[in-house]
Amino acid sequence: MGVLIIAGAVVISILAVWEWQVNPETDDATVRANFIGVAPQVNGHIVELHVRDNQLVQAGDLLFVIDPRPYEIAVERARAALVLTRREVEGLWNALSSAKAAVGKAGAQVGAVSADITRAEAQRVAAGAALTRAEGEFKHADDHLKRLEPLLPRQFVTEDQVEQARTTRLTALMATEQARTSLRAAEAAVQAARAQHSAAVAAHDQSKSEQGRAQDAIGQDGEFNARIRAAEAAVKSAELDLSYCHVQAPFTGLVVNLNLSVGAFARAGMDVFSLVDTGTWYVVGNFRETQLRHIRQGSAADIYLQSQPNRRFQGTVVGLGWAVLPEYGTSVDGLPKIDRQLDWVRLAQRFPVRIRVDNPDDSFRLGASAVVTVYGDTGPEAPASIR
Repeated sequence: MGVLIIAGAVVISILAVWEWQVNPETDDATVRANFIGVAPQVNGHIVELHVRDNQLVQAGDLLFVIDPRPYEIAVERARAALVLTRREVEGLWNALSSAKAAVGKAGAQVGAVSADITRAEAQRVAAGAALTRAEGEFKHADDHLKRLEPLLPRQFVTEDQVEQARTTRLTALMATEQARTSLRAAEAAVQAARAQHSAAVAAHDQSKSEQGRAQDAIGQDGEFNARIRAAEAAVKSAELDLSYCHVQAPFTGLVVNLNLSVGAFARAGMDVFSLVDTGTWYVVGNFRETQLRHIRQGSAADIYLQSQPNRRFQGTVVGLGWAVLPEYGTSVDGLPKIDRQLDWVRLAQRFPVRIRVDNPDDSFRLGASAVVTVYGDTGPEAPASIR
Protein backbone atom coordinates (compact mmCIF):
# COMPACT_ATOMS: atom_id res chain seq x y z
CA MET A 1 0.00 0.00 0.00
CA GLY A 2 2.82 2.41 0.86
CA VAL A 3 4.54 1.57 -2.41
CA LEU A 4 1.40 2.39 -4.37
CA ILE A 5 1.06 5.71 -2.58
CA ILE A 6 4.68 6.59 -3.35
CA ALA A 7 4.29 5.46 -6.97
CA GLY A 8 1.11 7.51 -7.34
CA ALA A 9 2.82 10.57 -5.91
CA VAL A 10 5.71 10.13 -8.35
CA VAL A 11 3.33 9.78 -11.31
CA ILE A 12 1.32 12.80 -10.23
CA SER A 13 4.54 14.80 -9.86
CA ILE A 14 5.73 13.74 -13.30
CA LEU A 15 2.37 14.65 -14.83
CA ALA A 16 2.41 18.02 -13.05
CA VAL A 17 5.92 18.78 -14.27
CA TRP A 18 5.01 17.65 -17.79
CA GLU A 19 1.86 19.82 -17.73
CA TRP A 20 3.88 22.78 -16.41
CA GLN A 21 6.44 22.38 -19.18
CA VAL A 22 4.14 21.61 -22.13
CA ASN A 23 1.35 24.03 -21.16
CA PRO A 24 3.32 26.82 -19.48
CA GLU A 25 1.56 29.24 -17.20
CA THR A 26 2.62 32.59 -15.78
CA ASP A 27 1.08 35.16 -13.50
CA ASP A 28 3.69 37.71 -14.62
CA ALA A 29 1.48 39.11 -17.36
CA THR A 30 -0.01 42.50 -18.10
CA VAL A 31 -2.71 43.79 -20.44
CA ARG A 32 -1.43 45.87 -23.34
CA ALA A 33 -2.99 47.89 -26.13
CA ASN A 34 -1.62 50.18 -28.78
CA PHE A 35 -1.92 53.86 -27.96
CA ILE A 36 -0.76 57.18 -29.28
CA GLY A 37 -0.25 60.64 -27.92
CA VAL A 38 -2.74 63.01 -29.54
CA ALA A 39 -0.79 66.14 -30.47
CA PRO A 40 -1.80 69.00 -32.79
CA GLN A 41 0.27 69.77 -35.86
CA VAL A 42 -0.14 73.53 -35.44
CA ASN A 43 0.19 75.93 -32.51
CA GLY A 44 -2.74 77.79 -31.01
CA HIS A 45 -5.30 78.10 -28.27
CA ILE A 46 -7.92 75.39 -27.93
CA VAL A 47 -11.30 77.01 -28.62
CA GLU A 48 -13.41 73.83 -28.67
CA LEU A 49 -12.99 70.64 -26.63
CA HIS A 50 -15.38 67.84 -27.60
CA VAL A 51 -14.14 65.00 -25.36
CA ARG A 52 -13.70 64.23 -21.71
CA ASP A 53 -11.31 61.94 -19.88
CA ASN A 54 -11.99 58.17 -20.30
CA GLN A 55 -14.50 58.82 -23.10
CA LEU A 56 -14.86 56.32 -25.94
CA VAL A 57 -14.55 58.03 -29.33
CA GLN A 58 -15.04 56.67 -32.83
CA ALA A 59 -12.62 57.01 -35.70
CA GLY A 60 -13.11 60.42 -37.32
CA ASP A 61 -14.78 62.05 -34.29
CA LEU A 62 -13.77 65.67 -33.68
CA LEU A 63 -11.59 65.81 -30.56
CA PHE A 64 -10.75 69.52 -30.25
CA VAL A 65 -10.32 72.66 -32.35
CA ILE A 66 -7.35 75.01 -32.44
CA ASP A 67 -8.16 78.71 -33.00
CA PRO A 68 -8.37 78.80 -36.83
CA ARG A 69 -8.32 82.59 -37.33
CA PRO A 70 -4.54 83.03 -37.82
CA TYR A 71 -4.51 80.16 -40.29
CA GLU A 72 -7.53 81.52 -42.17
CA ILE A 73 -5.64 84.78 -42.57
CA ALA A 74 -2.60 82.83 -43.80
CA VAL A 75 -4.77 81.09 -46.40
CA GLU A 76 -6.14 84.42 -47.67
CA ARG A 77 -2.63 85.86 -47.80
CA ALA A 78 -1.36 82.87 -49.76
CA ARG A 79 -4.27 83.07 -52.19
CA ALA A 80 -3.63 86.78 -52.75
CA ALA A 81 0.04 86.05 -53.34
CA LEU A 82 -0.96 83.43 -55.91
CA VAL A 83 -3.07 85.99 -57.81
CA LEU A 84 -0.21 88.50 -57.75
CA THR A 85 2.23 85.84 -58.91
CA ARG A 86 0.03 84.93 -61.86
CA ARG A 87 -0.26 88.60 -62.84
CA GLU A 88 3.48 89.00 -62.44
CA VAL A 89 4.17 85.97 -64.62
CA GLU A 90 1.77 87.36 -67.22
CA GLY A 91 3.70 90.62 -67.20
CA LEU A 92 6.96 88.75 -67.52
CA TRP A 93 5.59 86.91 -70.56
CA ASN A 94 4.77 90.29 -72.11
CA ALA A 95 8.25 91.51 -71.28
CA LEU A 96 9.66 88.40 -72.92
CA SER A 97 7.64 89.10 -76.06
CA SER A 98 9.00 92.65 -76.11
CA ALA A 99 12.51 91.35 -75.58
CA LYS A 100 12.11 88.92 -78.47
CA ALA A 101 10.87 91.75 -80.69
CA ALA A 102 13.85 93.87 -79.64
CA VAL A 103 16.18 91.00 -80.51
CA GLY A 104 14.61 90.72 -83.97
CA LYS A 105 14.82 94.46 -84.51
CA ALA A 106 18.45 94.55 -83.38
CA GLY A 107 19.24 91.62 -85.66
CA ALA A 108 17.66 93.44 -88.60
CA GLN A 109 19.69 96.53 -87.72
CA VAL A 110 22.87 94.45 -87.71
CA GLY A 111 21.97 93.14 -91.17
CA ALA A 112 21.22 96.64 -92.47
CA VAL A 113 24.48 98.04 -91.13
CA SER A 114 26.36 95.08 -92.62
CA ALA A 115 24.85 96.02 -95.99
CA ASP A 116 25.95 99.65 -95.43
CA ILE A 117 29.49 98.43 -94.77
CA THR A 118 29.42 96.46 -97.99
CA ARG A 119 28.22 99.52 -99.92
CA ALA A 120 30.76 101.77 -98.25
CA GLU A 121 33.56 99.32 -99.02
CA ALA A 122 32.42 99.24 -102.65
CA GLN A 123 32.38 103.04 -102.77
CA ARG A 124 35.86 103.16 -101.23
CA VAL A 125 37.16 100.74 -103.85
CA ALA A 126 35.52 102.78 -106.60
CA ALA A 127 36.96 106.01 -105.17
CA GLY A 128 40.40 104.39 -105.04
CA ALA A 129 40.10 103.33 -108.66
CA ALA A 130 38.94 106.83 -109.64
CA LEU A 131 41.93 108.34 -107.82
CA THR A 132 44.30 105.99 -109.60
CA ARG A 133 42.73 106.91 -112.91
CA ALA A 134 42.85 110.64 -112.13
CA GLU A 135 46.46 110.42 -111.00
CA GLY A 136 47.30 108.64 -114.25
CA GLU A 137 45.57 111.32 -116.32
CA PHE A 138 47.31 114.04 -114.35
CA LYS A 139 50.71 112.45 -114.89
CA HIS A 140 49.96 112.11 -118.60
CA ALA A 141 48.88 115.78 -118.83
CA ASP A 142 51.87 116.92 -116.80
CA ASP A 143 54.31 114.97 -118.99
CA HIS A 144 52.63 116.32 -122.15
CA LEU A 145 52.93 119.89 -120.87
CA LYS A 146 56.56 119.38 -119.97
CA ARG A 147 57.26 118.19 -123.51
CA LEU A 148 55.48 121.11 -125.15
CA GLU A 149 56.87 123.98 -123.11
CA PRO A 150 60.51 123.56 -124.35
CA LEU A 151 59.24 123.52 -127.94
CA LEU A 152 57.38 126.85 -127.70
CA PRO A 153 60.48 129.12 -127.93
CA ARG A 154 61.51 127.34 -131.08
CA GLN A 155 57.98 127.67 -132.39
CA PHE A 156 57.54 123.94 -132.94
CA VAL A 157 54.20 124.30 -131.17
CA THR A 158 51.75 127.14 -130.94
CA GLU A 159 50.83 129.15 -127.87
CA ASP A 160 47.33 127.71 -128.02
CA GLN A 161 48.64 124.14 -127.87
CA VAL A 162 50.72 124.94 -124.78
CA GLU A 163 47.83 126.76 -123.14
CA GLN A 164 45.49 123.84 -123.89
CA ALA A 165 48.04 121.44 -122.35
CA ARG A 166 48.19 123.65 -119.28
CA THR A 167 44.40 123.68 -119.05
CA THR A 168 44.30 119.90 -119.43
CA ARG A 169 46.92 119.53 -116.69
CA LEU A 170 45.00 121.83 -114.36
CA THR A 171 41.77 119.94 -115.03
CA ALA A 172 43.54 116.63 -114.33
CA LEU A 173 44.98 118.06 -111.09
CA MET A 174 41.58 119.20 -109.95
CA ALA A 175 40.10 115.81 -110.84
CA THR A 176 42.85 114.12 -108.82
CA GLU A 177 42.17 116.28 -105.75
CA GLN A 178 38.45 115.57 -106.09
CA ALA A 179 39.15 111.83 -106.36
CA ARG A 180 41.31 112.02 -103.20
CA THR A 181 38.51 113.84 -101.41
CA SER A 182 36.03 111.21 -102.53
CA LEU A 183 38.36 108.44 -101.33
CA ARG A 184 38.73 110.06 -97.91
CA ALA A 185 34.95 110.44 -97.70
CA ALA A 186 34.49 106.77 -98.69
CA GLU A 187 37.04 105.66 -96.06
CA ALA A 188 35.26 107.78 -93.45
CA ALA A 189 31.94 106.20 -94.50
CA VAL A 190 33.48 102.74 -94.09
CA GLN A 191 34.71 103.61 -90.57
CA ALA A 192 31.32 105.06 -89.66
CA ALA A 193 29.52 101.97 -91.00
CA ARG A 194 31.85 99.71 -89.02
CA ALA A 195 31.22 101.74 -85.85
CA GLN A 196 27.49 101.49 -86.46
CA HIS A 197 27.90 97.75 -86.98
CA SER A 198 29.72 97.38 -83.65
CA ALA A 199 27.00 99.39 -81.93
CA ALA A 200 24.28 97.29 -83.60
CA VAL A 201 26.01 94.04 -82.58
CA ALA A 202 26.31 95.32 -78.99
CA ALA A 203 22.63 96.28 -79.00
CA HIS A 204 21.73 92.86 -80.39
CA ASP A 205 23.77 91.12 -77.66
CA GLN A 206 22.15 93.29 -75.00
CA SER A 207 18.70 92.45 -76.36
CA LYS A 208 19.52 88.74 -76.23
CA SER A 209 20.75 89.11 -72.64
CA GLU A 210 17.53 90.90 -71.69
CA GLN A 211 15.57 88.14 -73.39
CA GLY A 212 17.47 85.52 -71.38
CA ARG A 213 16.84 87.39 -68.12
CA ALA A 214 13.17 87.71 -68.98
CA GLN A 215 13.04 83.98 -69.75
CA ASP A 216 14.72 83.10 -66.46
CA ALA A 217 12.47 85.46 -64.50
CA ILE A 218 9.36 83.67 -65.77
CA GLY A 219 10.57 80.35 -64.30
CA GLN A 220 9.01 78.26 -67.05
CA ASP A 221 10.18 74.68 -67.68
CA GLY A 222 8.04 73.08 -70.35
CA GLU A 223 4.47 73.08 -69.00
CA PHE A 224 5.77 73.71 -65.46
CA ASN A 225 6.02 77.24 -64.08
CA ALA A 226 8.06 77.28 -60.91
CA ARG A 227 6.79 80.66 -59.67
CA ILE A 228 3.12 79.73 -60.00
CA ARG A 229 3.66 76.23 -58.62
CA ALA A 230 5.48 77.66 -55.58
CA ALA A 231 2.60 80.06 -54.94
CA GLU A 232 0.08 77.23 -55.36
CA ALA A 233 2.09 75.07 -52.96
CA ALA A 234 2.03 77.91 -50.43
CA VAL A 235 -1.77 78.02 -50.72
CA LYS A 236 -2.00 74.25 -50.21
CA SER A 237 0.35 74.43 -47.23
CA ALA A 238 -1.74 77.20 -45.65
CA GLU A 239 -4.94 75.25 -46.30
CA LEU A 240 -3.36 72.15 -44.79
CA ASP A 241 -2.37 74.07 -41.66
CA LEU A 242 -5.94 75.34 -41.45
CA SER A 243 -7.29 71.78 -41.67
CA TYR A 244 -4.93 70.79 -38.85
CA CYS A 245 -6.91 73.10 -36.55
CA HIS A 246 -9.62 70.43 -36.39
CA VAL A 247 -8.07 67.40 -34.68
CA GLN A 248 -9.94 64.13 -35.27
CA ALA A 249 -9.60 60.67 -33.82
CA PRO A 250 -7.49 58.46 -36.11
CA PHE A 251 -9.12 55.30 -34.73
CA THR A 252 -11.73 54.13 -32.26
CA GLY A 253 -10.36 54.30 -28.75
CA LEU A 254 -10.46 55.66 -25.23
CA VAL A 255 -9.34 59.14 -24.22
CA VAL A 256 -6.96 58.99 -21.27
CA ASN A 257 -4.87 61.48 -19.31
CA LEU A 258 -6.92 64.50 -20.36
CA ASN A 259 -5.98 67.35 -18.02
CA LEU A 260 -6.83 70.58 -19.84
CA SER A 261 -9.78 72.72 -20.81
CA VAL A 262 -10.80 75.27 -23.41
CA GLY A 263 -8.34 78.15 -23.61
CA ALA A 264 -5.22 76.06 -23.11
CA PHE A 265 -2.40 76.74 -25.56
CA ALA A 266 -1.49 73.66 -27.54
CA ARG A 267 1.92 73.34 -29.15
CA ALA A 268 2.60 71.43 -32.33
CA GLY A 269 4.03 67.98 -31.63
CA MET A 270 3.28 68.07 -27.88
CA ASP A 271 0.73 65.55 -26.57
CA VAL A 272 -2.54 66.94 -25.29
CA PHE A 273 -3.77 63.52 -24.13
CA SER A 274 -3.47 59.87 -25.10
CA LEU A 275 -5.78 57.69 -27.16
CA VAL A 276 -5.85 53.96 -26.46
CA ASP A 277 -6.75 51.73 -29.42
CA THR A 278 -9.54 49.50 -28.16
CA GLY A 279 -9.78 47.58 -31.42
CA THR A 280 -7.11 45.08 -30.41
CA TRP A 281 -6.05 44.01 -26.92
CA TYR A 282 -2.95 42.05 -26.03
CA VAL A 283 -1.56 40.33 -22.99
CA VAL A 284 2.21 40.18 -22.65
CA GLY A 285 3.30 37.31 -20.40
CA ASN A 286 6.87 36.75 -19.27
CA PHE A 287 7.78 33.04 -19.55
CA ARG A 288 10.95 31.27 -18.49
CA GLU A 289 13.33 30.51 -21.33
CA THR A 290 12.99 26.79 -20.57
CA GLN A 291 9.29 27.02 -21.44
CA LEU A 292 9.69 28.79 -24.80
CA ARG A 293 10.42 25.60 -26.75
CA HIS A 294 6.80 24.52 -26.22
CA ILE A 295 5.30 27.88 -27.29
CA ARG A 296 4.66 28.55 -30.95
CA GLN A 297 3.18 31.41 -32.86
CA GLY A 298 -0.52 30.64 -33.26
CA SER A 299 -0.76 28.60 -30.04
CA ALA A 300 -4.00 28.97 -28.09
CA ALA A 301 -3.98 30.52 -24.65
CA ASP A 302 -6.30 31.03 -21.68
CA ILE A 303 -6.32 34.45 -20.03
CA TYR A 304 -7.65 35.37 -16.61
CA LEU A 305 -7.73 38.95 -15.39
CA GLN A 306 -6.98 39.67 -11.76
CA SER A 307 -10.13 41.81 -11.72
CA GLN A 308 -12.24 38.89 -13.00
CA PRO A 309 -10.50 35.70 -11.87
CA ASN A 310 -13.51 33.50 -12.63
CA ARG A 311 -13.92 34.52 -16.25
CA ARG A 312 -11.83 32.87 -18.95
CA PHE A 313 -10.77 34.74 -22.10
CA GLN A 314 -9.27 33.12 -25.16
CA GLY A 315 -6.12 34.33 -26.82
CA THR A 316 -3.65 33.47 -29.59
CA VAL A 317 0.13 33.74 -29.41
CA VAL A 318 1.31 36.26 -32.04
CA GLY A 319 4.98 36.52 -31.17
CA LEU A 320 7.82 35.53 -28.89
CA GLY A 321 10.36 38.08 -27.70
CA TRP A 322 13.86 37.73 -29.15
CA ALA A 323 15.76 39.95 -26.76
CA VAL A 324 15.74 41.32 -23.21
CA LEU A 325 18.28 43.53 -21.48
CA PRO A 326 20.68 41.21 -19.63
CA GLU A 327 21.21 41.83 -15.94
CA TYR A 328 24.95 41.23 -16.28
CA GLY A 329 27.34 41.49 -19.16
CA THR A 330 26.00 44.77 -20.56
CA SER A 331 28.38 46.74 -22.76
CA VAL A 332 30.30 49.69 -21.36
CA ASP A 333 32.14 51.88 -23.92
CA GLY A 334 32.03 49.04 -26.43
CA LEU A 335 33.43 46.38 -24.09
CA PRO A 336 31.40 43.78 -22.13
CA LYS A 337 31.14 44.37 -18.41
CA ILE A 338 31.27 41.11 -16.40
CA ASP A 339 30.61 41.47 -12.68
CA ARG A 340 32.30 39.01 -10.35
CA GLN A 341 29.72 36.87 -8.60
CA LEU A 342 29.07 33.44 -7.21
CA ASP A 343 25.59 32.06 -7.91
CA TRP A 344 24.59 28.79 -6.28
CA VAL A 345 21.36 28.78 -8.26
CA ARG A 346 21.18 29.90 -11.88
CA LEU A 347 17.71 31.35 -12.49
CA ALA A 348 16.17 31.05 -15.92
CA GLN A 349 15.70 34.30 -17.82
CA ARG A 350 12.18 35.39 -18.70
CA PHE A 351 11.15 36.46 -22.20
CA PRO A 352 7.96 38.28 -23.21
CA VAL A 353 5.32 36.44 -25.21
CA ARG A 354 2.64 38.56 -26.87
CA ILE A 355 -0.87 37.08 -26.93
CA ARG A 356 -3.76 38.65 -28.81
CA VAL A 357 -7.05 38.55 -26.92
CA ASP A 358 -9.74 37.02 -29.11
CA ASN A 359 -12.81 37.98 -27.07
CA PRO A 360 -12.06 41.11 -25.03
CA ASP A 361 -14.78 43.08 -23.22
CA ASP A 362 -15.02 46.36 -21.32
CA SER A 363 -13.12 44.94 -18.37
CA PHE A 364 -9.77 45.18 -20.20
CA ARG A 365 -7.58 48.07 -19.10
CA LEU A 366 -4.09 48.93 -20.19
CA GLY A 367 -1.60 47.75 -17.56
CA ALA A 368 -3.97 45.39 -15.74
CA SER A 369 -2.54 42.16 -14.29
CA ALA A 370 -3.38 38.80 -15.81
CA VAL A 371 -2.62 35.08 -15.58
CA VAL A 372 -1.88 33.26 -18.85
CA THR A 373 -1.72 29.60 -19.76
CA VAL A 374 -0.41 28.68 -23.21
CA TYR A 375 -1.35 25.32 -24.72
CA GLY A 376 1.89 24.31 -26.35
CA ASP A 377 3.15 21.07 -27.84
CA THR A 378 6.17 18.83 -27.63
CA GLY A 379 7.31 19.36 -31.23
CA PRO A 380 10.38 21.33 -32.30
CA GLU A 381 10.30 24.99 -31.48
CA ALA A 382 9.14 27.20 -34.35
CA PRO A 383 10.77 30.61 -34.79
CA ALA A 384 8.44 33.47 -33.95
CA SER A 385 9.01 37.18 -33.54
CA ILE A 386 7.11 39.49 -31.26
CA ARG A 387 4.82 41.87 -33.13
